[in-house]
Amino acid sequence: MSQRLKTLIVFDTNSLRSIEAGEVAYSFFAFGKPFQVIEEFLIEKNLTDDIHMAIPAWAIEELKDQKHRQYKNDIAEFQKLAKRLSGLPHIPEITLPEEEFDCASYVENKAHEFLATKQVKLLEIKEEIANTVLRSMMGRVMKDESKKKPFAHSGKYKDAGFKDNIVWESLMHFDGVVEFHKVIFITKDTDYTNCQPEFKAKWNRHITITSDENNAVAEIKRDYGNYIEERAIHDFAYKEYFRDYLSDQLKVKTEIAINGSNFKIENFVIENPCKLVDRMPPSDEEDEYIIIHSQIIVHYTEAGEKKQQMMIAKTELADEESKEIIQTTYDIELI
Repeated sequence: MSQRLKTLIVFDTNSLRSIEAGEVAYSFFAFGKPFQVIEEFLIEKNLTDDIHMAIPAWAIEELKDQKHRQYKNDIAEFQKLAKRLSGLPHIPEITLPEEEFDCASYVENKAHEFLATKQVKLLEIKEEIANTVLRSMMGRVMKDESKKKPFAHSGKYKDAGFKDNIVWESLMHFDGVVEFHKVIFITKDTDYTNCQPEFKAKWNRHITITSDENNAVAEIKRDYGNYIEERAIHDFAYKEYFRDYLSDQLKVKTEIAINGSNFKIENFVIENPCKLVDRMPPSDEEDEYIIIHSQIIVHYTEAGEKKQQMMIAKTELADEESKEIIQTTYDIELI
């Protein structure tokens, strides 16, 4: 069954970090601006069925660890500051935080509560493929210097390169990739620049790697703009009624004309019932009408070789309200 374009958006740790007063926030658990911008756009445009968000499970653990470490650093600094200030007459008594407070458990609970409210896929490295992942990571490190990324030391933490690699491996070993036509990976780390070929070679899927959530939104608008504007017609075209109509129209065609020769149609596939919706403006002779562009793959044989031809079927609707079908024409002649 043909499907509308499906997109997976994956967030790296650095695109999820929530900041407070310039440092990692630990009094709450939430994702940062990039995630918020994408989430709000998908909800506003009602795209959550077609575009899914995913986060490597390792990134969640890394966020928790960063919060815990930041808390311990802040407590240590606070104790130093309190000691220096406590002797001044105009400073009230400073109460130090309880040493028994378990910040790690606090963050863990907050993370659990937060994630329960979000529709995100967690990309986990399963135990049974741990050895495969380790070999992959080792192989990447042993390549020449220009191909070591994303196993470079970068950022605030000395182990950043190692964590980057685990994040990447989580995506590379996510079997659910096959359910999507493309992936958008949002990361502020330039170490992933050379990773697209590796991903495409394994999954045969397009991947965009960007550091800016606004670039991701712009790409979504390009991909889904026509669907957003003409949702009612797109939804109609994906219903069984329209697909059956299109199939009936194609079944009576026996030959396809290509480069001046006719070939017997052996089979056809409705690849996409609605790739595009056009509105033809009214003229002196006609009212406005709507055209549904459907992608069709025709199978035929030429000189003993099996071939496929992509073509467009253009179905004219009388109007949006009735959606009465007037006729269907093709950009390649069918007989």
